[in-house]
Amino acid sequence: MTMVEESQNTSDSNDDSEEIVSERVYEKDLYKKWFRSKNQSGFIAIRPWFAGMKFKIDIGRTNPDGKLVSNTNVFVDAVDFAAWLRAVINGSAARDFPINEKTGAITNESFVCYGGTEINSRPISRILKIHHWQNGETFDPTAFVFKAGHFEARKSDTGAFLPNMKAPISIDSIKVTRQELHSISYLVDLALASHATNKVNWYET
Repeated sequence: MTMVEESQNTSDSNDDSEEIVSERVYEKDLYKKWFRSKNQSGFIAIRPWFAGMKFKIDIGRTNPDGKLVSNTNVFVDAVDFAAWLRAVINGSAARDFPINEKTGAITNESFVCYGGTEINSRPISRILKIHHWQNGETFDPTAFVFKAGHFEARKSDTGAFLPNMKAPISIDSIKVTRQELHSISYLVDLALASHATNKVNWYET
């Protein structure tokens, strides 16, 4: 994960509070996948948080007994995430989401999201990076890696959370196949369509 300009780092400081009582708080995950390999097991879960027009993405690891070892959650803009998913599915992402080392997009079809919040008055930077699955120096475009990270940060005068990439707090990742992205994209589109249909002023969030 690489540093980006301050203007690209946005705050999601209200994500933890969920104090907007007029918005529905979803109790179930929209999408959840468990994985297991020879060395580790874990999950990825995606849940709407439409009070802020975002999706919460939670990635975690479990031990052989199924107990949670670690998890890292991030919040992504609902429309940006849906647009990226749709571009991957329809084949336009290689053109529309090219490599951009400045933002940390190390392959085409990448999605990078920077945000942050304050926990116990402590600024925390949240970063999500999605790019082609990597084996050593080789990238496999048939699958993607979702990386979620929390880092110590400082808050700028403009409210941006500037991460200290040398001070990670929590990092988790998971492999997601291109085929699985189809299911995620379809569910995300359905969730957004349902929200917009049932909340006339959804765009005023």
